[in-house]
Amino acid sequence: MQEKEKKGSKNNSLDKALYLLSYFNYDRDTIGLSELSRISDIPKATVYRTLSTLESRGYLQKVDVMGKESQYKLGLKFLELGNIVSNNIELKAIARPYMERLRSAINECSQLVVQSSDEAIYIEKLECSRPVKAYTRVGRRAPLYAGACPRAIFSFLPDEEIDKILSKVELIKYTKNTVIDKDEIWKTIKETRKLGYTISYSELAEETYAIGAPIMDYTGNVAGSLSIVGPENRLNDDTIDLYVAEVLKATRGISQALGYRG
Repeated sequence: MQEKEKKGSKNNSLDKALYLLSYFNYDRDTIGLSELSRISDIPKATVYRTLSTLESRGYLQKVDVMGKESQYKLGLKFLELGNIVSNNIELKAIARPYMERLRSAINECSQLVVQSSDEAIYIEKLECSRPVKAYTRVGRRAPLYAGACPRAIFSFLPDEEIDKILSKVELIKYTKNTVIDKDEIWKTIKETRKLGYTISYSELAEETYAIGAPIMDYTGNVAGSLSIVGPENRLNDDTIDLYVAEVLKATRGISQALGYRG
């Protein structure tokens, strides 16, 4: 293997796979097994096993080029993943002005969340100007079953996908208010679907509240969610109706901008 690769601290199967994938580019979009073994300085048998695994997962496609066999090019799985990244970038750009207007209306932190496999991931956050804030950050991951922003996504997934996730993930109690009973989770999901939004009180962090609502795309599927978050004592009888109305106003606007007509 080249000297540059030898300096890496990891030398496992995943490292080799990523290293081999790095040779694919605009100028070299198709590479043969023997050539890839030669330029990477990795034994041909190892390259073959790695490429076969990537092919079986859709990351590579095996093709014949001008009579040459065992040629590989990037598979459609990369297009799928690229579309996910592209959609998230588009969602952030569309959501940003609505988040800014939401912040101006109620001066609370707002956050944008999308689904990432069995979790939710925070992809955008706007801070408010209040001295006391609830801590969250871009890049944070959270379970789909807990917290207003993740649950606003979870509740609008197909029932079979919800069942699959609940049967697969470990239901962790992050605070005393985190619900981990499946029947209770389903009860909250049905309530969220009926209301069109969800509220959480100290489910992921103590002494915090959040109000979340789904963002729908042009196909009618949930594309993400938007929530506001703050110290629990700021959500009260004087603020709750306004806060819910402003969150729903923002998510409706974002959904319509994405082409949703429901």
